[in-house]
Amino acid sequence: MASAANAGVLVASGDEWTLSNYAYGAPYQAGTTAFVQDLATTFGGSNYLLLTGNGNVSSGQLTSLTAQLTALGKTVQTSATFSLATASGYDAVFHFGQGFSGAQFADLDAYLSGGGDAYVSLGSGWYGSAAGEAATWNPFLANYGLVAGSTWFTAAGFVDATVTQGPAGATNLIWGYGQSIERLPNSNGVSYVRGSFAGGPQDIGLVGSSQRLGVAGVPEPGAWALMILGFGGAGAALRRRNRMLTA
Repeated sequence: MASAANAGVLVASGDEWTLSNYAYGAPYQAGTTAFVQDLATTFGGSNYLLLTGNGNVSSGQLTSLTAQLTALGKTVQTSATFSLATASGYDAVFHFGQGFSGAQFADLDAYLSGGGDAYVSLGSGWYGSAAGEAATWNPFLANYGLVAGSTWFTAAGFVDATVTQGPAGATNLIWGYGQSIERLPNSNGVSYVRGSFAGGPQDIGLVGSSQRLGVAGVPEPGAWALMILGFGGAGAALRRRNRMLTA
């Protein structure tokens, strides 16, 4: 489990299509763009990895996301596989519904423990059912204060999730066969995006995170010490300059 002192940010979506090219069309574009802006602000850094293998959302479905991240100053690369060695050197990793083995969950936790940031998405069907997917992911998600629901919200094709809580200006997000992501009671998890569907359910968690999004990460204690030393040096230089001007 990632320690609070240096853990990166985990963001979990209940559906793997939330950042696909379809999500950048009307009426979802504003919500998707605002969501990705918050992710980029929170994750920071400049080197991002998109995992495109073994899932429904291929690299061809991620061109709009790549374009937005690039416009935000990020360098974006892709990989068909995930491991700690693959993720090393990247500031953030984006996962789109791939099935993970126990070893890959351990690698993802180690990556986050080392300060990396990750976006993961469920709803892919790789574990046979929504209940099977929840049972597979929830031991990992619990380390970050989140829990996945055991039911998919099914419909013919994509459905419109009306946002009841989420990024400023976002009114809609696209949804496929996804499931809920809620804050685990008595935890530090955050229910970041909540939404309602025309045929139900209402006001349910769609995206959760281990901390509030849209806010840059807090510097590590060592970084704070360096900043304080820097401020002190700047103050001393200013005092010396003032004495020279008044001498």
